[in-house]
Amino acid sequence: VTMHEAGKFIKSVKDVGLNPQDDLDASSPWPSDFKGLQMEILDLWDACNVSLVHRTRFFLLFIKGDQADAIYMEVERRRLSFINDTFSLGNCIVLDGQKLTPASSKRSLHSEREMLGRLIKKRLSKQERINLYSKWRINLASKRRSSQVAHCLWTDKLDMEHITESANIVAKLVRFREHQVPKEAFGLNLMTNQRRRNSYR
Repeated sequence: VTMHEAGKFIKSVKDVGLNPQDDLDASSPWPSDFKGLQMEILDLWDACNVSLVHRTRFFLLFIKGDQADAIYMEVERRRLSFINDTFSLGNCIVLDGQKLTPASSKRSLHSEREMLGRLIKKRLSKQERINLYSKWRINLASKRRSSQVAHCLWTDKLDMEHITESANIVAKLVRFREHQVPKEAFGLNLMTNQRRRNSYR
């Protein structure tokens, strides 16, 4: 997906009257809308056991307060609301040919945290790891220190400093850089419900 293609898609969404931002424009001013959307998305990420890598990418690309990102935030909110409502009814969702349930999504999230723990040991120097353990108040004499850090990431949705730090750590571990992924391309994938597969090995 190129930036040009993404831009054309977003323009067509607006032209045919399907722009989710229309709902926002008709309500309260953007700063208030932004805070509300931000908190709702953070809540839904927790409720749906959303991948920490997805949270990180979305947070670093879109949740900065730029009103131009309102359409992406609203699409994400609607997507998550659908998943959460489906789970609440006791139903599953078929994603990429696989059934997704609250239990399976929780297992996937746990596995992802374990993967991030392994990446901490693999991609950070010894001193970087020590600094990380100290910052996250991990006992330096304890076992599975990297795993402990990984299981602390993205656990306090009310603390934006914690959220930002978590996103920065995950981004470093999976080697995600904002400038390498155009907003339009990532946003288009959200809108067309396509998932990009990545390897972090």
